[in-house]
Amino acid sequence: MSETQLSEDSLEKLRAEDIVTIDEADDTVATTEAFEADRQVYYDTYLGVGDQEFYESVADVFGLESAATAAERIETLDVSREEFATFLALRSAVDAEYNQSELTRMAQMAAEVGPSTPVPDAVNHLDDDSFPAFINTDRAVVTVWKLFCDPCDAMKAEMDNVLDAFPEDVAVGGLDGEQCPDFCKTVGVNAAPAVVFFEDGEAVEVVTGRTDPDKLAARVQKVYGV
Repeated sequence: MSETQLSEDSLEKLRAEDIVTIDEADDTVATTEAFEADRQVYYDTYLGVGDQEFYESVADVFGLESAATAAERIETLDVSREEFATFLALRSAVDAEYNQSELTRMAQMAAEVGPSTPVPDAVNHLDDDSFPAFINTDRAVVTVWKLFCDPCDAMKAEMDNVLDAFPEDVAVGGLDGEQCPDFCKTVGVNAAPAVVFFEDGEAVEVVTGRTDPDKLAARVQKVYGV
C-alpha cells in the first residue's frame, strides 16, 4: 500500500471513529471537540513531565525493555510528547481493534489536523527554541496561551487593548504553554493566560489569569516605570 493510500485509510478510520470530521464543501479536516477534550487530559499529564518519566512511560506503553531503549527510539524517530499524548488519547477513544502500527499512523494524522496554535496573530509566535533569543533584550513580554481555555479566549477578544498597554519599545511575543514546557519551567508558569515581563533577559514579573487591559497597563507602569 502506498503512502497516499495509507493516509487515506487512516483518515477514513479516524472519521469512522468520530475522531475527525471532514467538511464536504472544501475537504477541510478537523478533529472533533470530544477528541480534543480527551487529548487535553493527556496533554496535561505528559507535556510537562521530565525526560526520565517520559521515557519510562513510552517504554511501558510500547513494551520496550527499558527507559534507555525508549530514549533511543524517541530520538531516532523524533517522537514528541505531543505525539505520545495524541497516541494515548486516540487509543482510549477508539472502539475498533487496531494494531500498534495502525494506531501510530492514525495518531500522526490526528496530530497533523489538530487545532492550530492558540497564540494570537497580533504577537510574535514563540516556542521553546525561539524564546531565549526573543527575551535577550532590554524589555520584552511573553504571553502564554492554551487551547480550549475560556479565560484565554476572553482576553484575546480584547487583544488590541491588551497590546495598547505596552510601550512601543517593548517586544510582545506569545507561546502555547502546553507546547513549551521549557519556558514554563524556566519562569514557573503553570496557568494560562499569563503575561511574563522580562528585563535584560530575566523574568521580573508574572501575571496569571485573565487580566483587564487597564489593570495590565497599571502593572506595566509598576514594572517598567512607564
